Amino acid sequence: MPRKIILLGDSDISRWPSSLHPSIPSAPTVVSNYGKGGACLVDLLEQIKNLDQWEINGDGNSGGEADQLFVCCAGENDVGSGRTMEHILDTFSAVLDSLFPPTNTNQRHESKMIFFGPKFEPWMTDDNPSRKKYTKLSNGFQRVIRKHRACDRIIYIDCLTLFCTKETSSKPGAVYGGRAMPDIQYFDSDGLHLNDAGYGAWKRIVEVKIAESGST
Repeated sequence: MPRKIILLGDSDISRWPSSLHPSIPSAPTVVSNYGKGGACLVDLLEQIKNLDQWEINGDGNSGGEADQLFVCCAGENDVGSGRTMEHILDTFSAVLDSLFPPTNTNQRHESKMIFFGPKFEPWMTDDNPSRKKYTKLSNGFQRVIRKHRACDRIIYIDCLTLFCTKETSSKPGAVYGGRAMPDIQYFDSDGLHLNDAGYGAWKRIVEVKIAESGST
């Protein structure tokens, strides 16, 4: 039976080229992309609702749920829209609850999640307040995950300096001192969205985490 990788999130997900989707070497892989440009965390709840309608019973039975891996990215648009950090993290907790409800009602008992956190982007090179908000968001996401009942099935990828130059990302104060500089080789000309090199990095990360954790 094919393994399922389900992509949920904002434009970082919706723009992910199918040619660079992650795969599972040990089995045929079906990737479904529910991402939508401009999506905030609350929109993931709607994406999950659509998932419940179309994916869970995809072939007429729910036996394939144990083979699902969710790959998600959202939250940057929440910051940009002015939502409070408390509101953002409460919504993130609701997203996790929706994907991983209590065991006695959960048919996704073997499913796992990889969540990509916010990343420093070229447009914010000289915008230290925005960088601080992204750092606070990343730390908050990790706290919520650690406290969640399904924390052992959620892998958080800290992306703050992932797409920064090697020279600056390793300096003292790279994150909190604003020294990490985004590397334009990973981004489109708009300084906001990832290009193929950026998605290639994400693809490799997902495939490594699959191998390490035995996901799906």
